[in-house]
Amino acid sequence: MMEAPTRSRIGKLLETAMGRLFPLRRPIRKSLRNFEVLAGRIAALENHLSIVESHYGTAFWLALDAAYDISLPHRDIKCIVCEHADKRAGYEILTDNCIFGGGKLERYRCPSCDCIFGAQKYLDLDESFVNVDYQLLYARYSEGDTTSNEIRTFHSMLPMEDRTYLDWGCGADGKALARIREEGFSVLGFEPSIPASTARILKRRDEISTRFDGIFSNNVIEHFRSPIALFNDFHGLLKEEGVMAHSSACYEYVYPFTRFHTLFLLGRSPHILGERTGFKVKNIVRDGEYISYLFSKTG
Repeated sequence: MMEAPTRSRIGKLLETAMGRLFPLRRPIRKSLRNFEVLAGRIAALENHLSIVESHYGTAFWLALDAAYDISLPHRDIKCIVCEHADKRAGYEILTDNCIFGGGKLERYRCPSCDCIFGAQKYLDLDESFVNVDYQLLYARYSEGDTTSNEIRTFHSMLPMEDRTYLDWGCGADGKALARIREEGFSVLGFEPSIPASTARILKRRDEISTRFDGIFSNNVIEHFRSPIALFNDFHGLLKEEGVMAHSSACYEYVYPFTRFHTLFLLGRSPHILGERTGFKVKNIVRDGEYISYLFSKTG
């Protein structure tokens, strides 16, 4: 009489049968284990990189702050809008700390045009260094979705479908740019933080070879380190009847806790900046934190 199979023998028989039916089961298990090991190593490397970046970034800004603590009291500080110059003591000083690890932020309120500018240590940095600094920022940080404000700013120029427009600082995703193009408008984007240019978004200024009927931006003007040079550049990029619109909450002194905000166009300063570069303020919209200035060419 045949002996009744025990539970352990049944289990072994089933395992043998499953192995014959599904011969890839064992390699798949091994692959999954290898994947888990690899994922663990990647996570460890990312954590190590984050620690290294934070450590050396903090050390850099601490060293720079120490150097500027010594030099700033003896320097002539020049307003980046009206070019008023004075010693540090001749300005109202506003201080903050950078939430992105950039150390102390010391800014100055200009008595001649009302703008607030700085930190001076960031204004002094080389453009190539700043570009890399932005790339590091956007590799780990994503701003909130302000697509609707960007589209609102575009329409404040009263655009026409047979004309051409430039979205200055359109962002890597070009979300608003895509929506505006879907509406039937001809719009090109400019965004220096992207890895490489595409058909619709350019990375380098020297790739822009045409003139436009309008230029617009949203939450970009507060990042300008050389607003006079940029407004002069915009003047050359615009056709004779061209206009431009720049919206930002930073026409007031808000969001001062980041080194990337170097310009707050308060009071008379938007008008003075326009006058110095061949523009005049044509319209102002204030709707809570949405503030937009529309500029037209004067010559």
